[in-house]
Amino acid sequence: MIFEWRSYDLRVGKAPEYLALFSREGVQHATRHLPMGGYWLAESGALNRIHHLWIYDSLAERDACRAGLAQETGWVQGFVPRGFPLIERQENRLMRLERGSDVLAAVVATRRQAHPALAEGAPLFAPGFMSLTLGAAPGDALAVWRVAQGENPGEILALSPGTPPAPEGARAHQLMRALSISPLS
Repeated sequence: MIFEWRSYDLRVGKAPEYLALFSREGVQHATRHLPMGGYWLAESGALNRIHHLWIYDSLAERDACRAGLAQETGWVQGFVPRGFPLIERQENRLMRLERGSDVLAAVVATRRQAHPALAEGAPLFAPGFMSLTLGAAPGDALAVWRVAQGENPGEILALSPGTPPAPEGARAHQLMRALSISPLS
């Protein structure tokens, strides 16, 4: 499996607008093609940064999924012209799983499930927090990956529930809030 962790820096103050737009007018198009594992807003560290996780069997599946999305009219003509101008910088990491959990396994098993648009009036965020740790892995991590391609190859990236303390050796430890449409929350 290939786990793709994407991080987007949005224009200052535009994260709520982008996330609401994606949740209400983008997710249903994107997840018809892309296998979403999670979607979060950083609450500490770099602000106006969102993170999302996509889970593929292979690079060939990733290519086919992205090609399908590029043909999705609602995405290309609806979401992209309104959402992409809010993005200032994008980064992705292709990772391999080092240690998983039953929670992650359940998300992987349903990764191809399309997600409906968030209903009007529904909360944008799931309750509680998650933590993203770079460079080390907390013992309670739901998933621990090693970066294969992208910034800092070989680095550990870990996703944990709640607000655990930063483990020894962590390069960064960020608090995140999951979108209510996020499978991992």
